[in-house]
Amino acid sequence: MKRRLAILTMAAALGVGGCASMTTTEQRTLSGAAIGALGGAAIAAVSAGSVATGAAIGAGVGAGAGYLYSRNRNDASPARHAAQPAKRQQLAHAAKPPTQPPARASDQMLASDSRP
Repeated sequence: MKRRLAILTMAAALGVGGCASMTTTEQRTLSGAAIGALGGAAIAAVSAGSVATGAAIGAGVGAGAGYLYSRNRNDASPARHAAQPAKRQQLAHAAKPPTQPPARASDQMLASDSRP
């Protein structure tokens, strides 16, 4: 029993550590495949079909969906980030109070002449 627990713990640690060097697209594709395999196996088990076939089909569909989702997020990301500085600049200009125009020389002379 202790040996099985040690093996399962090591396998889980390797599985988690293996994802650390993956890109976001690879992680999303793998997650989609895993979720699809579970869903396909569950549907096949309920419908009295081949669980292995359901898992394989679900994994393929899930991997494709995860890849497409990641590509969509990556393609939208630069456009979204490029639009944010322009939006911040608009908000900054809207938040600034109106400034007074610089004083003219004639106004300064009148102000200096009025002193006693």
